[in-house]
Amino acid sequence: MAIASPGLGSNLDVNSIVSQLMSLEQRPLTVLAQKEAGYQAKISALGSLQGVISALQSASANLVPASGTTATEKFSILKAAVTDSTIASVTTSSSAVAGTYSLEVNQLAKQHSLTTATGAPSPFSGAGETLPLGGTLTLSLDALGGSSPHTTTDISIADGASPEEIRDAINGAGAGVVALVINGVDGKQLLVTSTAAGSNQFIKLSGIAGLSYDPDAAPQPLTDAFVQSQAAQGSSFKLNGIAVEGVTNSVTTAVDGLTINLIKGPEAPATGISTTLTISKDNSSLTAGVNALVKAFNDFRTTSNSLGSYNATTKQAGALNGESTLRTAQNAFRSALGNVPAELSGATLQRLSDIGVSIQKNGTLAVDAAALSAAIGDDLSAVATLVAAYGSAFKSAADGMVGTGGLISARSEGLSSSIQGLGKQSETINKRLTEIEARYRKQFTALDVLISGMTKTSTFLSQQLAILPNFNQR
Repeated sequence: MAIASPGLGSNLDVNSIVSQLMSLEQRPLTVLAQKEAGYQAKISALGSLQGVISALQSASANLVPASGTTATEKFSILKAAVTDSTIASVTTSSSAVAGTYSLEVNQLAKQHSLTTATGAPSPFSGAGETLPLGGTLTLSLDALGGSSPHTTTDISIADGASPEEIRDAINGAGAGVVALVINGVDGKQLLVTSTAAGSNQFIKLSGIAGLSYDPDAAPQPLTDAFVQSQAAQGSSFKLNGIAVEGVTNSVTTAVDGLTINLIKGPEAPATGISTTLTISKDNSSLTAGVNALVKAFNDFRTTSNSLGSYNATTKQAGALNGESTLRTAQNAFRSALGNVPAELSGATLQRLSDIGVSIQKNGTLAVDAAALSAAIGDDLSAVATLVAAYGSAFKSAADGMVGTGGLISARSEGLSSSIQGLGKQSETINKRLTEIEARYRKQFTALDVLISGMTKTSTFLSQQLAILPNFNQR
């Protein structure tokens, strides 16, 4: 009888056998992969937590006054309105006083403008309408009769320079003026105009005889190289009937805390154009700041509760369920909300509930807009101080979580290091599995050869026995 072994011999499925054995050997890799997936899920969840805490950090930081500024100053904002915005605009600072002002604009500031003369006084008397002798042109800007110019610039002009070359030299010097060449019926003329309007914008030119001009000197039409086409002037207006003069169209000295920007003046024969300025309190920044803090806190609470949740029915846990970092964050903000800041000790208003911010049954916050508005109306300073104090408390809590070296980044870095450690373990195991698989293949290949040989021997013996004489027939 032949030796029979189904699936063995030359029919031995070495690949299948080795594959099944290696599936068992690879179980440690599966465990490591599951751990890595868990760590990655936590890192992602920590990123979500960091996002809502960063938003809360920003919202709370916006409530904290800058160094040297009180909370009252930060939130004591006035807004300005101009009945006819084509006539003027107004900006305010904390020193402004609420009120209504009548504004009558009598004169807008103007730029100073000069143009080269034509005929005998023209500086372009050289060949081809050029300047015979150049040199260093000194250009200054000052008030009429002034001795301390606010801008002085030296400009190099070549001998024989054309009007265009002089124009380019002036424009390239950044001297506070603009030069232009106009080719008129009397030839080329150089036009020089101050870039800003105002009574301190008179142009003075010296250093080159052919291009000199002194606004304080009496004009000499037959010899002056330049003539004045427009005199510089300041602005003038009346505020509540009181005459005011400004150097430019932007006036900061008329009323403390107000910057009045004049836009349009009267057209002849009118001597004035009127409108009304209204300065009023603007509490919107304080109200918006409180609402932003409440929203950011509620977003944090919703996200943190979801990340730390556990569903007993489905037995599904949030990505940060049981994570100490999450608990620390929750406790930090719970403390910031529940404890009265030290700077409010003895204050009339000490808790957010005193200004209409209450805690709901689900732990979120809600703002009673009417109560907040009433509190601000009753005592803006007290409300501002309270809001700034809680903003500082929430910011400190957030800084400890998401600031430089904060708890969340430290925890994420720790998880990343653990993932790197798992990667090294996986490399070691994979190297060992490669060796194990090679050994299995060698062993089962040898077994296959052995069984194949035995099968051939068995077949041969069966054939030989079949041809032997049948001794029983003798």
